[in-house]
Amino acid sequence: MINLIQGDCLQKIKDIPDSSVDLVLTDPPYNIAEGAVPVYDTRYKDGVSRKIGLEAEWDKFSDEDFLSLIGQLVTETKRVLKPSGTFYCFTSDRYLSDIRRMVRSSGMVYRQTCVWIKSNPVPQVRKVKYMHATELFFLAHKEKGHDSFRWENGQHCNCFYHPIVGGHERTKHPTQKPVWLMEELIKYSTKEGDTVLDPFMGSGTTGVAAKKMNRNFIGIELNEEYMGFAKARINNGVLI
Repeated sequence: MINLIQGDCLQKIKDIPDSSVDLVLTDPPYNIAEGAVPVYDTRYKDGVSRKIGLEAEWDKFSDEDFLSLIGQLVTETKRVLKPSGTFYCFTSDRYLSDIRRMVRSSGMVYRQTCVWIKSNPVPQVRKVKYMHATELFFLAHKEKGHDSFRWENGQHCNCFYHPIVGGHERTKHPTQKPVWLMEELIKYSTKEGDTVLDPFMGSGTTGVAAKKMNRNFIGIELNEEYMGFAKARINNGVLI
């Protein structure tokens, strides 16, 4: 079952029944565009140069507005998750401690902070700091003692090494995650037939991974253009 929904996730998620989702896996906007300089990526199969600088309006928040958004997301995530449900959410070090407190205050169990390490980070055009080669995300469970971590898949460190998306997999979405990374997280936190929810679906990477792994998927996305990418990739296997 694939269910793609366009609209405000904080409104649309209210239509999802209580305790009906096995995994919430999402990458909300978290103000990484602040102070960004346009950067152009030429690593495309067709040789076309495309801007990947983070100047999108949807990624600009005050700290107060962002934390309010995440607070509502945490509340709804706990409601829709099954007792054995898992929650992964990408964020930045700027907000991690605040979100950890929110997760714990909700009654969920904050398990650990994880890191995606990029083997091909975007160059620093200003040359005033190191290249940004990491993104943080956390692992949480709805209830202590009921988590469904799939340890039988083998020991895995909390660091995930993979390049930034490029070539034929790349869409115009500026913060697209690799399908491989989402597959790893889904593999360790669900089984076939489980339901995965991504309230900030973007270009649909979580849905692509869920479909490949025979999971049900619910995706919510506000932006009409990104919804088009997601539908093409998930429903038709089209690469934008």
